[in-house]
Amino acid sequence: MSNLCAYSLAIMPAPPIAEEVRGFKSDYRSAIGKSYGSANADGHISLDGFDAAEADYPLILAEYTRLVSQLTPFHLNFSGFGDFDRANFSAFYIKPTDESSNAIRERTQTIMKGFDKKFKKQYMQKWADESKNPHMSIGRRLTREWIALAYSLFTEYEAGFLCESFAIRKYNEKRRQYDVIDTIPLLGQNGAGEQISLF
Repeated sequence: MSNLCAYSLAIMPAPPIAEEVRGFKSDYRSAIGKSYGSANADGHISLDGFDAAEADYPLILAEYTRLVSQLTPFHLNFSGFGDFDRANFSAFYIKPTDESSNAIRERTQTIMKGFDKKFKKQYMQKWADESKNPHMSIGRRLTREWIALAYSLFTEYEAGFLCESFAIRKYNEKRRQYDVIDTIPLLGQNGAGEQISLF
């Protein structure tokens, strides 16, 4: 089998929000005095992750397109900050509202349930649902001291946008970051068998 690449299905925020997240990360890096986990990653909400051979990716994209195109666009609103407390390292993130989190989970579950099982077994490895607790990270692999610092820097945040597409990202070994390689529109189309021509 050819070398496996790491891929991820994600929601990329609207450009003004992406720019704000970039600013938050820059301010946070300055406050800490050094780089940290996720410092250079573009703002995103991870939905799932998987490994696959590059040669099989077009087939995988077609299956995602079939499922994602059936989903309806939705308003994704953020409100405030939160953190995950892990034994060794923690994460600090921007929180979607409960309503938005539910909308994300519902759509991701539709993809998970609808995905062709045989296809997944044949072409994908390490497929992981990452949508149980939707969040947009500002920092990962942080100490509790750094988390406390984050809460002192970032106190309030309200923003929202109409989420009309999901993105597939691929891990770039050289940059050590994920790059968006495809964007799949949420079209609210029924008809699971329809092949959509994008060109």
